[in-house]
Amino acid sequence: MLSMVYHTLRRYRWALAALASAGLWAAARGQAPETAGTLPEDYFPALKMLLDGAMKQSPQIILKEIETAQWEARVYVQDAQRYPSLHGDMNYAENQTAISSNSSTRSRDNGLFYDFSLNQPLFQWGAMKNQSEIARIYVSIAEKRYAEMRRSLAVSIRQQYLMLIARKLYLRSQRLTLKSQQADLDLTQDRFQHGTAAEGEVSGKKLALEDTSLRVARDETEFVGMRKAFARLVGLADFSEEELPLEIPKPVYSAENTSRMLASLLREGGKSTFEAQIAQLGIKQADLDYRIAKVRLLPKFNAGIDHAVRNNTTASTNTVSQQGIVQDSIAVSGNWNIFDGFATKGAKLEALATKRLRERELQIASETAIDSAQRLERELALDAREIDLTDVRRTLAAAGIDRVKEEIKLGNQKPTAVEDATVSLYVADFNRSNARAKFLWHWSDFVSLAATDPVVNNLPSHYGREKR
Repeated sequence: MLSMVYHTLRRYRWALAALASAGLWAAARGQAPETAGTLPEDYFPALKMLLDGAMKQSPQIILKEIETAQWEARVYVQDAQRYPSLHGDMNYAENQTAISSNSSTRSRDNGLFYDFSLNQPLFQWGAMKNQSEIARIYVSIAEKRYAEMRRSLAVSIRQQYLMLIARKLYLRSQRLTLKSQQADLDLTQDRFQHGTAAEGEVSGKKLALEDTSLRVARDETEFVGMRKAFARLVGLADFSEEELPLEIPKPVYSAENTSRMLASLLREGGKSTFEAQIAQLGIKQADLDYRIAKVRLLPKFNAGIDHAVRNNTTASTNTVSQQGIVQDSIAVSGNWNIFDGFATKGAKLEALATKRLRERELQIASETAIDSAQRLERELALDAREIDLTDVRRTLAAAGIDRVKEEIKLGNQKPTAVEDATVSLYVADFNRSNARAKFLWHWSDFVSLAATDPVVNNLPSHYGREKR
């Protein structure tokens, strides 16, 4: 038995090594094994570079980083209330005092006078600790929003990149259509000059050419605008048409893998998304706000130490005397806000209402994530069917060119028929790439919702977050 197992493992050792390598490669890329090699940047290395650059220089990312830094700084401000505070006041003065009705009573005193005090909150019923915890929750929320910005930005960049490829292929077919119409018009004008074509035929083809020219010009303008918008999104000055490929590789679709990822999201109740995590943090913050409000009307205690050198003046009817006095004191003090006009009641009610609001936001975020993932699962199945159909039509269009060439050799087709058939092939290329692009951007959106996007796993080291 052991021998049989050994020989079986030896026989499939290469397959096992390949699976292990795939897992290691996925881990290095920050991808789970089930999504490794399936995202758009895995098909287009240039897109991977654009994504890496955007995560560093995109304006939206930079703004979120600054916002997170602001909240991190506010933690120091909040924590400072729990630590001892030292205050000092000093001056060098010359003091002169006299009774207004008796100038001979004048007294002088000069020197360095100062006052140093040390204060430490002793007991605040946990209010200050909870305030510090709230400050840290704000940091966590800012970090979640930063991560969500990376995720949504990556999805948007992938979608727009794929859209630009499809648009380039569409324009290629339109440009060839315009060229074909121009060649057809030239041929018709030549026939008209030889008396074998009517003037109305020439006019009709001129009008059709003008319509196509106008449509292509509008498409060109729109394409330029799309490229500029994409350049701004990734933090570049410009993005040229030449940087876009002319083909989108056929993606691999696995219904079982998609269902397994969706099932994982359903088991979590849709609470693994960043929007849901932000709502959960908001619930925790509302609980802390309520705890702080509960102790607003309870006595608070502080301790203080004071050391001072002060000028002391003593006056009677006929005499005035001044002298410096050293004073030291140690005290424990308390303050009690007994009634605040129902402000505490309002603060508690506000905290409870905020908690209900955040709970509702959590429910909406979870349900929205589940609905979106389920919709994307259905879309992916339909996209996969559309890809297969466009592959068939593209094969037929390529075969059509060969048939047209044979017909031209036999004299059954005019020479410009090749360009017409090529236009059909280009249209088929566009439809095929458009179908593949739709699948890939739906897939990247699905992975971001149901699994973990690599751009979120590959966060900067100072953004420590729990794994999704």
